[in-house]
Amino acid sequence: MSYVGKPVKRMYDDKFVTGRSTYVDDVRVPALYAGFVRSPYPHARVKRVDATDALKVPGIVAVFTSREINPLLKAGVGILTPYLNPSAFRFKERKAFPEDNKVKYVGEPVAVVVGEDKYAVRDAIDKVVVDYEPLKPVLKMEEAEKDEVIIHEELKSNVGYRIPFKAGDVERAFSKADKVIDVEAINDRLIPNPMEPRGILANYDGTTLTVWYSTQVPHFARSEFSKVFGVPENKIRVIMPDVGGAFGSKVHIIPEDLSVIASSILLRRPVRWTATRSEEMIASEARSNVFRGQVAIKKDGTVLGIKGKLLLDLGAYLTITAGLQPMIIPMMVPGPYKVRDVEIESVAVYTNTPPITMYRGASRPEATYIIERIMSYVADELGLDDVTVRERNLIDQLPYMNPFGLKYDTGDYKGLLKEGLERLGYFELKKWAEDERKKGRKVGVGMAFYLEICSFGPWEFADVKINEKGEVTVITGITPHGQGTETALAQIVADAFQIPIEKVRVIWGDTVVVEGSFGTYGSRSVTIGGSAALKASQVILERIRRGVAKQMGVDVQEVVHEDGGFRLRDGRKLSWEEAVQLALRSKENLTEKVYYENDVTFPYGVHVAVVEVSDEGIAKVLEYRAYDDIGKVVNPALAEGQIHGGGTQAVGQALYEMAVLNENGGLSITYADYYVPTAVEAPKFTSVFAEKYHASTYPTGTKGVGEAALIVGPATIVRALEDAVKARFTKTPVTPVEIYKAMKGIRER
Repeated sequence: MSYVGKPVKRMYDDKFVTGRSTYVDDVRVPALYAGFVRSPYPHARVKRVDATDALKVPGIVAVFTSREINPLLKAGVGILTPYLNPSAFRFKERKAFPEDNKVKYVGEPVAVVVGEDKYAVRDAIDKVVVDYEPLKPVLKMEEAEKDEVIIHEELKSNVGYRIPFKAGDVERAFSKADKVIDVEAINDRLIPNPMEPRGILANYDGTTLTVWYSTQVPHFARSEFSKVFGVPENKIRVIMPDVGGAFGSKVHIIPEDLSVIASSILLRRPVRWTATRSEEMIASEARSNVFRGQVAIKKDGTVLGIKGKLLLDLGAYLTITAGLQPMIIPMMVPGPYKVRDVEIESVAVYTNTPPITMYRGASRPEATYIIERIMSYVADELGLDDVTVRERNLIDQLPYMNPFGLKYDTGDYKGLLKEGLERLGYFELKKWAEDERKKGRKVGVGMAFYLEICSFGPWEFADVKINEKGEVTVITGITPHGQGTETALAQIVADAFQIPIEKVRVIWGDTVVVEGSFGTYGSRSVTIGGSAALKASQVILERIRRGVAKQMGVDVQEVVHEDGGFRLRDGRKLSWEEAVQLALRSKENLTEKVYYENDVTFPYGVHVAVVEVSDEGIAKVLEYRAYDDIGKVVNPALAEGQIHGGGTQAVGQALYEMAVLNENGGLSITYADYYVPTAVEAPKFTSVFAEKYHASTYPTGTKGVGEAALIVGPATIVRALEDAVKARFTKTPVTPVEIYKAMKGIRER
């Protein structure tokens, strides 16, 4: 009996497809409703808040501002300290409302209205009178860096992070170059948009705090809530109901969450808030960065050196994970290539715009976009093809230490490039597109290579238990929110014990039930969470063998685990259930907790896209093909689903999705005209996983696949677009206007 490697049907989806899933908004706890008065200005001083008329609305219980709530908070929300060094950033922990009474982006909360009816709350919000003193805003990164308008006066500067990443001898590399080319790569601002907007329900009874929370990190949230409100962690329970998508954005704790909890503490009543779609769109925005630099190259396409400046937008505040981007992007710019001389100044600035958060891929899409744009630029400048340039520069041997100290673990980059392009039919597609263009169609084929860093530690938790019936419960620290990871964990554990998968139950997402966790993000769940569960299972299995040996009066070496049961050397056989009973009779502990630690691992692959453009400049991705080495594949169907999902989001980032800001820095679009790709825009997918894979050092042998297609997809699709219209594009998304102008040879003035 074996489940790993097979496309086992997802085990917990009946409730989703029958409408019986339970999200935060479905939790049936009688509670007050919260709503927020928000700033219409990007930068203004709050001079007065008058809630007199709002409190007269029937059903309204309270209106709280910074005056009532901020003093309740012992601290603000910080940054993800397991991965980020606070001393590297200029920032101040954010509280529920601005401590300096200065709003810093359009939509920032100024007051929270709490009432017995959500519609009354909505009416009362309009009756809160706020006097603002508008201040000059700074909306552009380049302007913010000049510090002519300071957003956080106590920080003395808008620059939140400035670190030069230097490796090798860039000047020497450039002195040896046959040619130096300029490079620009821009990732415009976009919005994660999970199907379920964020929500929170808090109940403080005077002693304990219970929080139902749409989150990816319940234990981290518990720690932050403890720090912020001064409530001991053992008095806080964070429950993660079903979560309808997150894409990294729900790692964040936002000020609205603090206001809801504080309101419950002040009122001693449950309080809930579910974001409207408009609120969701300003709660979490992403990307928004520019790389401009130069590349030193030889005539044969060898890249000698890279230098440049990476400028990133933090928005108005440093969020929990936004600091990852200025740190990880430069370190991953060398990608799978053996360039050693690199110098990148990484600068992140505050602007009067909604805060930037982590979004699927979190820095690796930006780094991949930069290095793959560089490879394509080199090909164009030298008249070489994309494959030749990559072959010339790909790393030959692994393990490999990149110039910034990242150790790439296992793989065969050149071998995968060759094998992948053959399996994906890249060269046939290029010939087909060339023939079609002769007939008048504007079609193009693009390729790009990627290297992902994933399975971030430092550890993950698993608690495996077996009852007297031989049924297995896996309590995991990972927090699935749509991926189907719980099925993959059940496959791993079922294989370890050689039992039917129906005997395995996976539980997650409740800080009272799960002892510890880091959660699900960064393509880490199956690899580090699955390895924790596997290690715990292996320990229990040895205890069962020991218990059987003791009861049967044989040496433990004579007990063989096979075919879903146990066999003794003398030929006697025991079923799984009989063996469990004997182990329990021997007082063996059939519960094991594991905090599993390991280092990062690096999946990689090559993707190909086919794009067609209309005469009006409308681009559509016709096909998307992927060839990936993600180590051992536990469930090909789940892995393929990740490629489809990430690939569809890549279509959005490359061509359609953009958080357009108006002259005040506020969103000038709604969900209706923010173009999340639908089934109509989704391409035909082909996903192939390397049969001769390179396993990671994790017990599962897996590497990670959750973000691969969104990491490399934008570069792949933009390259196909360039092939279709024979023009160069530097940023994502590439809009129809930009495509049309490129086709017509219209230059920007």
